[in-house]
Amino acid sequence: MDPILTLVIEDDDRIGAILSELVASTSGFSLLGRAGTLAQADAMMAGVVPQLLLVDISLPDGSGLEWVSRLRSHNREAYVIMVTASRDVETIQQALNLGVHDYIIKPLRLFRIQQSLDEILQLHQKLSEPGRLEQEDLDRLLGKGRTQPKEVRTTPKGIDSITLRQVLDLLAAEPESVFSTDTVAQRLSLSRTTARRYLEYLESEDRVDVDLNYGQRGRPERRYRWRRAG
Repeated sequence: MDPILTLVIEDDDRIGAILSELVASTSGFSLLGRAGTLAQADAMMAGVVPQLLLVDISLPDGSGLEWVSRLRSHNREAYVIMVTASRDVETIQQALNLGVHDYIIKPLRLFRIQQSLDEILQLHQKLSEPGRLEQEDLDRLLGKGRTQPKEVRTTPKGIDSITLRQVLDLLAAEPESVFSTDTVAQRLSLSRTTARRYLEYLESEDRVDVDLNYGQRGRPERRYRWRRAG
């Protein structure tokens, strides 16, 4: 089965970069790209039909919710995840009436978005197979009774998953930037020792590229850059 082609529609560069990186690095998905406006989204969809849309509601040239409604009226089918700061009941009800798969309220919780991607992948795989589904299988695939999972520790001792995610988010949000240990420590309010420990861990996991900066200090300073997926 081909990967689920995904378009991210988000005008905030930092959030758009994080969502794009998450989609691109998740098995079973491929990233068509990111649109910062609805007009850009329409242009990107002119010759290709994405199967999944991650859509903000408040966009520079209109409402993402109204845009999804227009797609539905023109029989443009796709899984839709709304990722937005809008939390009023009326807006949420409109989204549910449009058949969106999920509605995620900012600020971002990446495990929650990852959970939604995993559910869509399972649903898409099952719906691509012949046969019938039992009610309990369908409930699970549709996220019925979804509970907030506790984050499972998959990191070694001394590496906290929340702090690690903060470091990853910082690097992924500025993939063209080069970070020193001091910069990461300052941006995330960490001690220099802690920042170095997390950066060295990411280096050991091949998640970052490392350059040596030969300045005026006694030894070269390590500089870190986000390693793009693929």
